[in-house]
Amino acid sequence: MAEEKKVMADNGQPTYEGLSQYCPPRNFELAGRELTVCMDSGYDYVLRFERDTVAWGKAGEEPRTDGYVCLKAEERTYFINAEIAGVTPRLGLTLILDDENDLVTVIEGRQGMNPKFPYLVEIKAHFGAVLRPDGTLNDKRHGYTTDMVGRAVLWTYSPSFRIVHVYRTERYYNVTMPRSEKPPTPAEIEEGRAMAASFAGYKDPTEPALYIRIKKGIYVFAFAEQNLEKFTGPKTRGNSLAFLMDLERMIDVGRSFGTNAQQQPENYCFGAYGQEIPFPEEFKNFRSAYYI
Repeated sequence: MAEEKKVMADNGQPTYEGLSQYCPPRNFELAGRELTVCMDSGYDYVLRFERDTVAWGKAGEEPRTDGYVCLKAEERTYFINAEIAGVTPRLGLTLILDDENDLVTVIEGRQGMNPKFPYLVEIKAHFGAVLRPDGTLNDKRHGYTTDMVGRAVLWTYSPSFRIVHVYRTERYYNVTMPRSEKPPTPAEIEEGRAMAASFAGYKDPTEPALYIRIKKGIYVFAFAEQNLEKFTGPKTRGNSLAFLMDLERMIDVGRSFGTNAQQQPENYCFGAYGQEIPFPEEFKNFRSAYYI
């Protein structure tokens, strides 16, 4: 669940900045590289990276140029996030480049596909391989996994903001707040109020999710705030998140793509460190209010 930090705008009204305040340093190792990515959809794409921009397009066609942000959660796995500017519906692309195995996974986020819920973000995963210098491709692929089912991780973004992701089934995840034996600090109380306001009308924090194994210990986890958008308040916001997680070192990097409560478009990156915790008792026999 995307956290929203309450701050005060110049006009004295509350506004929110998201997890962008927790973005780790950018990585520029791809600058100067050119890759041909062969997707299982049947199309090949050429990507030419500069420090702040990437020129990309179908092989043989004129490329377009967009800005991008690159982060790393593991030495040879890159998290590349961009938005295709000027297109409708909005299109955000997050490319996971597995440089060790010459494989790619792309998380596609589209906003504006649903006429009843125009801010809803729909996500899909696409798989492919990087063309090697000798002209060959890896026959293996990243793929959907059940490795994470039954696990829960406490993710810490700052001393005042922590959240628990409960990887409950191979198709759904739940979110909850961490339990603490100490009295909450004023900052934690304020964070809790902002979170409660975001959840108003939410019967239970269940969302459909994608779980993808990149390689040993490295996973992609992605979800759209589908039920939060459909069943809470005025339908004026929608969001999706994608994470590249190293569950051996217990760190992640990610991105938030969508529209915030102020109807401002967002597409930014962030990072956190994690701690695996016992599976919460309340979710062991949990039945969602949204799914049969």
